[in-house]
This record gives sequence, structure tokens and C-alpha cells, in this order.
Amino acid sequence: MKMAFLPGQLFLEQLDNSTYVVTLQGQEIVRSHSKKAALDKFHQLRQQLEGQFPSKPVSQEEKLELLQREISDSLIGHNSLGGRKKSKSAAKTRTFGG
Repeated sequence: MKMAFLPGQLFLEQLDNSTYVVTLQGQEIVRSHSKKAALDKFHQLRQQLEGQFPSKPVSQEEKLELLQREISDSLIGHNSLGGRKKSKSAAKTRTFGG
């Protein structure tokens, strides 16, 4: 499991031995075997940091640009011309003397 609040450089990750580590700006804040305790600390720190790093409103131009980018990316994966195989000729059947 990995969680992050990038503006404040806050990270929560699970190590291989089921230990949860919360780091803030490269410094380890909490190391716990309890997932709940690590999540609680992560959420508490995130709420504090959200006050320092408020989100900016997205302008109409940015929304339009993101929408156009998403549409063009989705169309690339669904090209109607590619990936079709030529159909084989009809197979012989007993019904029609083949």
C-alpha cells in the first residue's frame, strides 16, 4: 500500500515485512505494525498540510485541455482500422457435400 500527499511531501508506504512507515519531507514520522495507527497519523498530517497548501481552482481552459487530452488518448487505444484479421473462407460442411 502506498499513499501520498505530494505538495507536502507526505508519504505512507507498506514495507515487505508488513511494517507501515509515514514520512514527511524525507524524515520518518511513524513506523508501525498497525495499519490503522499509520493511516490515522497520515490523515492527521495531511489535514494539517492541506491548510498550508490549499488547492487552486481549475480554470475553464485547463478543464478543456485535460478533456481533449483524455479523449485523444482514449481514441488511440480504440483504432477501428487496426487489429482485424482477414476472415477465412467458409469451412466445408457435411450438409452441402463438402
